[in-house]
Amino acid sequence: MKMELELRRQTVPSYETILEETVEQPVECDALLPDYCPDIRRILKCTLTPVPMGKNITAGRLEVEGLATLHILYISAGGEPARGEYKVPFTRMMELHGEAEDPIITVTLLPGQVSCRAVNQRRLEIRGSVWVSAAVVACHSQQILAGSSTPTLQLKMAEQKGIRLCGSLSREQRLAKTTQLEGSAAPLTRVLRCDAVISRREEKWLDGRLLVTGEVLATAHCADQNGGWQYAECTLPFELAMDCPEGADAEFDVRCWALAPTAEPMQDDDGEYRSLEWNVTVSAEGKWYRPYTLSCCTDGYSTRYQSECRSKTLQTTELVSICRETETRRETLPLPEAAGEVTALWVRVEGCTVSPEGDGLLVEGRLGLTLLTKMGDGEYYSFDRTMEVQRRLTCGEDCRWEAGLECRGCRWEQTGSELTLTCELAWQGAVCRTSRLAVLEDMTVDENAPKENRLPRGLYIYMATEGESLWEVARRYNTSEARIREDNGEMDECCPAGPLLIPV
Repeated sequence: MKMELELRRQTVPSYETILEETVEQPVECDALLPDYCPDIRRILKCTLTPVPMGKNITAGRLEVEGLATLHILYISAGGEPARGEYKVPFTRMMELHGEAEDPIITVTLLPGQVSCRAVNQRRLEIRGSVWVSAAVVACHSQQILAGSSTPTLQLKMAEQKGIRLCGSLSREQRLAKTTQLEGSAAPLTRVLRCDAVISRREEKWLDGRLLVTGEVLATAHCADQNGGWQYAECTLPFELAMDCPEGADAEFDVRCWALAPTAEPMQDDDGEYRSLEWNVTVSAEGKWYRPYTLSCCTDGYSTRYQSECRSKTLQTTELVSICRETETRRETLPLPEAAGEVTALWVRVEGCTVSPEGDGLLVEGRLGLTLLTKMGDGEYYSFDRTMEVQRRLTCGEDCRWEAGLECRGCRWEQTGSELTLTCELAWQGAVCRTSRLAVLEDMTVDENAPKENRLPRGLYIYMATEGESLWEVARRYNTSEARIREDNGEMDECCPAGPLLIPV
């Protein structure tokens, strides 16, 4: 017969990673040049820029929707650089390995390999891929024991403190601005490429909202009516507000992206194309972590009757630190023979991988460089280079770094057959570890089954060994840790070597 126990319970969250996977998504496009684009003579460069459009969980699967923008830089039949642009939507389904209760979803897209072939002067065949990295953490509410007022029931209490993952947030904002060309610059004919980066940002929590402010630096390489090149910049400030009423004591891991930048030549008051209309979308996503203290039961027994404990494992994503480090990286690259004049350079982050090293983690990033050069004979060619960068982080064992790498700006200078690069890099991301704790979910006592090893009431002497568990000694004698401490003075969880008085 089960004894009626006076047990106290509490509801606690438990976090489980039900998806952590990286897959390659094909992107293909057979396209015709728009009527306003000149005929193709030779392909210079094809790049792919993926943009996340949505993420949803349905029927046990994560659905990731994205848009791949394909940029084609080519030499026209007239011998001048020209461009084409195509947008290819894609969807990727990924199987979850558990129930998605209150999920926290993280999706990162990186460009893969891409190739472009001119079938004829007006038709292109493009084959490429996008690397889709996704993680889903489910939050389950669980009932566990918090204590008992039954005198004959002994519960071993443990206190766990830390900073744990609590939720995610996101926001987007569309920015627009019109700028004028400086001085007596020649009117523009077309924009060959437009890029944008988050050049500055900061965040703070205020009145129940997380405010993310900063600036986007947009750049454009343009051709003008004189047959020359012009480089234009535009700074667009932004402010994003995300609701987070419980974030007063939270820490935030926020990522920002400048997506789908465009720059279009516009007529000024004189009717000349000496203005640029800029558009870009700022997207911010973040996770937030809050301090917590959990007092729970990890073991138990009855001093009189046979008992049984039912336990479960609580899993929590613990925050170790948040990396927000910047550095200026300088590199000197040799140029190909007879490279001529470098007229434009583009930098993109191609990957970021993390691996354990010693007492910490090593992240290795790759920057892809594209150089557009004008040769001595007046012909344009493009060359690709890869720049390897590394960062080490000391953080202890069993940690993982959700590392992100940003290139917030790049300056270059050509000296003869060498190119000197100065890149402003930002390393970021939460460093976490998964904490697991076995706790009691329930306990039963059979009052029809007295303990066979129960001793008569009295005071016993026990010769303890150094470091022996006081809890196990109390359990063996069917007494409590508190009563042993009353007769022997204060001690921690481990016994000192020597005799102990054991009251039963």
